[in-house]
Amino acid sequence: MNRKIIPSLFLLFFAFVVFITGCKKEEPDPNYLLGALKFDLPSYSFRKDTFYIEAQGISSPGEDSVIYTFSGKHFIPDSVVGKSATFTVPDSLGTFTLYLMASAEGYASTTVSRTTTVIHRHYVSMYEGIKTPSDSITDPRDKKVYYYKTFGNLEWFTQNLNWEEAGLTYSNAPALGTMMGRLYTWNQAISGQEPPVEIPQISVGLGEGPQGVCPPGWSIPTAEDWADLASAFSETPVGFFDPWNGLGRQFAADAKINEKKLWEYHPDNEKTNTTGWNALPAGYAILGGETFSGFGQTSFWWAACANGNQGYYRLIHYAIDRFSCAAADKTAVYASVRCVRKPKEIPQI
Repeated sequence: MNRKIIPSLFLLFFAFVVFITGCKKEEPDPNYLLGALKFDLPSYSFRKDTFYIEAQGISSPGEDSVIYTFSGKHFIPDSVVGKSATFTVPDSLGTFTLYLMASAEGYASTTVSRTTTVIHRHYVSMYEGIKTPSDSITDPRDKKVYYYKTFGNLEWFTQNLNWEEAGLTYSNAPALGTMMGRLYTWNQAISGQEPPVEIPQISVGLGEGPQGVCPPGWSIPTAEDWADLASAFSETPVGFFDPWNGLGRQFAADAKINEKKLWEYHPDNEKTNTTGWNALPAGYAILGGETFSGFGQTSFWWAACANGNQGYYRLIHYAIDRFSCAAADKTAVYASVRCVRKPKEIPQI
């Protein structure tokens, strides 16, 4: 082929490509839905629990232009087109995902999802790895059952309180009340009122705490009660404000729900629960219950003692083997409650 023809052919091909490209209609960039699509689904639930779910967060385009589609395998129903619907979680244990897609003509669709872990309804059947004592009481106020055990000179609940007339559940998931107990402010815990009518008073003495949110005959543990608990597992007497080194692992239970461990693992604090106190990582809430944190990592328990507007509590953290002492605002922080009482005297025969 003549060498002079080759450049001409190349230029002709290039011109053809430019012509074809120029004739091709450019696709417009898609518009995007404005706002953050969301919906609420409790993180934990019981078999066949039913929840009303509503899509939220899309601000543009208008309501009439957006199509919402829910879908979730094993949920009933498993698919719904609409902004809201009532769903029933599966009748089997496990973690299940519900999806929500928002779409509109001329807009790119967006999708979000939430999961719920379905657990046993009854406390004893719920867990692997906790120690359930033989002794229990039934709260006459709501008929809930609590297990207890003698530690030192007092009887202690071996699970967190779940009295529903005050406080809240972690992430507002009702099933977590049975699983981890409710969270209360110091004022709620000490006064037993929602909201407290009178300023709660500090109590002292072994087994002399206020009833507060506890069942009749039981009380919020005083500083002396907590010190008695720690001293029962120490070679020497322990004070309330002492650090309680090494006791975190002895009080924390390496428990599982649906074969999944609740406490995050850390080699410096392997949970042995040799005491049978069954500490679980219930987390806490702050800012009036608007923010939740610490689930799986830590737990706080109130004491009936304070310093000004700060209430004292004991805490266990997943990465530290201490059973520590700290203080927090009496009205802003929500923590767990364990109830105590003096052992009933055995009548002489």
